[in-house]
Amino acid sequence: MLKNVLNILSLTLLVSLAFACAAQANEIKFDNQNFVLKATAQSLNLPNAMNEYFPKNESHENWTQMLGIYHLPDEKDPIKFAENFDKEIEQNETCVLLKFVKNKKTDQAVISYLENGSENGKNFFTYNVYKYEKNPIKGITEFKYSVKYFFKNNEEIVSIANTVRTENDKYMTMLISAPIPPIVEKALN
Repeated sequence: MLKNVLNILSLTLLVSLAFACAAQANEIKFDNQNFVLKATAQSLNLPNAMNEYFPKNESHENWTQMLGIYHLPDEKDPIKFAENFDKEIEQNETCVLLKFVKNKKTDQAVISYLENGSENGKNFFTYNVYKYEKNPIKGITEFKYSVKYFFKNNEEIVSIANTVRTENDKYMTMLISAPIPPIVEKALN
């Protein structure tokens, strides 16, 4: 009898935790800020599983910060994938590599870089940090944090450079130590 009661209590707890995790999947807390799920592979009609999270008042089309989780099932080696991405960054005239860290023991790689761009007549730098690791099912998973820094003049560029220099190790460490959230596969309104 006691065994049945314990089994029922355990099952109830597991179901409660599953619902709590499902509810949490719509929102991720990162760097003391809430990011809301706003784009999925289903909502963007893409073949590979992905989720993109943005601050509450931002979207896939209009953002200043974002978190992305991408499943790349056809890739096998996260370090090799990151090395190839590093080469692309270094060959791109609009990008500047900041740091590249490989850990062969954990089979992870983390890379950060700045990319110059413009939209609607406004110039910006996008600060990007990517973490690559083996996906437990197949392929690799990519975890991305990005921030857009808009600027109008050289003084603002210097300020952005100082901010990024100060925060780069912090965000790289955060991505290295953070487990990659699971990808939620669902249609969004």
